[in-house]
Amino acid sequence: MNDKMKISTWVSTCVLFCLSLALALNVAAAPSFTPLPLGGGATTAFADKHPDDRKGGWLDLGGNDLSVIKSGRLKISGISFDILDDEATGGKSCIVLGGPNRPYLPARAEIPVDGKQGAMLYLLHAAAWCPPAKAKPVTGLLFVDYADGSTTEWRVRFGRDVADWAKPDAYKNAIRVWTAYNANTQVSLFASKFKLDAKPVKSVRFEARESAWMVVAATLGDDVKIAGIKPNLNLDKTYAAPTLGKPPAAFDANAIPKNVILIIGDGMGPGALQLTSLYQHKAEGRLVMEQLPVDTRCVTVSLGPSVTDSAAAATAFATGIKTKNSRLGMTEDKKAVVSIAEAASRQKGKSVAIITSDGITDATPAGFYAHVSARNYHEEIAVFAATSGYDILIGGVKGKPWFFGKDTADGKREDGRNLINEMASAGYACIENQAAFDQAPAGKRVVGFMPQGTLDSETCLADLEKTALGRLSRNDKGFFMMLECAITDKGGHGNNPELSVRGTLQVDWAVKAALEFAEARGDTLVMVTADHETGALSARISADGKLLISYATTSHTDIPVRFLAYGPGSGRFDRPLIDNTDVGRTIASLWDLDIY
Repeated sequence: MNDKMKISTWVSTCVLFCLSLALALNVAAAPSFTPLPLGGGATTAFADKHPDDRKGGWLDLGGNDLSVIKSGRLKISGISFDILDDEATGGKSCIVLGGPNRPYLPARAEIPVDGKQGAMLYLLHAAAWCPPAKAKPVTGLLFVDYADGSTTEWRVRFGRDVADWAKPDAYKNAIRVWTAYNANTQVSLFASKFKLDAKPVKSVRFEARESAWMVVAATLGDDVKIAGIKPNLNLDKTYAAPTLGKPPAAFDANAIPKNVILIIGDGMGPGALQLTSLYQHKAEGRLVMEQLPVDTRCVTVSLGPSVTDSAAAATAFATGIKTKNSRLGMTEDKKAVVSIAEAASRQKGKSVAIITSDGITDATPAGFYAHVSARNYHEEIAVFAATSGYDILIGGVKGKPWFFGKDTADGKREDGRNLINEMASAGYACIENQAAFDQAPAGKRVVGFMPQGTLDSETCLADLEKTALGRLSRNDKGFFMMLECAITDKGGHGNNPELSVRGTLQVDWAVKAALEFAEARGDTLVMVTADHETGALSARISADGKLLISYATTSHTDIPVRFLAYGPGSGRFDRPLIDNTDVGRTIASLWDLDIY
């Protein structure tokens, strides 16, 4: 072998050695994590079927729970967390502690570790009913007991080590890493880390102090940087938007309407209209709904807490009374009240249609026919829907399981009833797409469950509305229609401008269809509003022509919403400020309905 060959062989060997060493070092450097099963330390379930029963289930708030979290392995910044399953654990999947202010919740919990080690203890957790963050109050005490008998203690402070599950605010050692909409609000979990001694751990203990403390999972592992959720406020999609060729036709604002169409954009506050008009039309005030002659503001507060949820807001619209959050068709003290839809049907013989892009048993549609103390009582709500006698009930497929017993595919009813069969016997046709709705027999009432994705387009609700109007207008006594878009609310909760815009345009297309119907007939009152504002959304065009979007929260707010109206009877709302109860009260007065 000559010298050149020897050198070449030597270089190749060195390169292979270096590559092997680098690979070995890289494998050795890969962080390691050991999820800790909460096991016997878990105190309750993620899901809560019955609010305020003091029997547990997350925070005992009913459907405002954490049932949306998926069980199994969850990886965050490479850190592995194990999320337990309520059914597998018999309802002991997470740790929820109450402290002195929530004595009905446990105050302490302990999970065994059995000699495992790690540089850091990672918690996936959150807090509730928190004092102001500025003072850094102590949410709870965290103890790590080592196998040698020693213990390390931390004061877990709100505003530093843990954050409020219902808010997006993150802190130095509380990184917002997971979020979802639970059908009540946008909820979040936060990852925190605590440095351990280099020795085997025997157990981890938790004690609540100044607020509720919820621990979803715990993990031991190497020290890594935790990456938080970064909001995406960019808009780059193209949408179909309606326009008006001419101003709406004149009408007698003080006449009595034969028909009423109420269009509700869930969470569609003034910022959503502002953003949508700026993005779609390059100027404010250009939406079809903003061309309606009556344009005022509507107060949405409920009896408690003052920032309303969709249930209390729907009840206010439908019955003209204020109630507590989560109540549907009931007063604060749980007395049933009649809705304008029920009264119009039973007292005046008018047809009724309830159409939503949400589930038909969800809060806004249910407010017009159900009477339950908690919005998550879907099984009971479905019975009210099935026995309402309304002409049209259409929502998304997610509401369908509540109409079937558990002995059927995907059914959820505990009582085993098949409400669809019962409705079919009462003269209903069950449809699952627009074509079936168009072709439904004229003599049948209709209940519909639209497949996932079919209620997402800008024009889908308007298409359903047009078919519904054709059916409803056959009744010489008139009709009441409530049509809801749920997408805008999800945009506010998720700080997602794409959903905020698309949902608002879905409402605008529905408004155009309603306006065309009302203009052609001259006997129909059209009202457009929101049940509440979500996200504290605002938008503006900067000096250099950029669209600037801002959300101040992921929750509902008490910001008054826009209320716009057209047609006979709209003059009753033509004043600077109205309350959401004015909707139900005014319709009851116009039609001489007995709802009290």
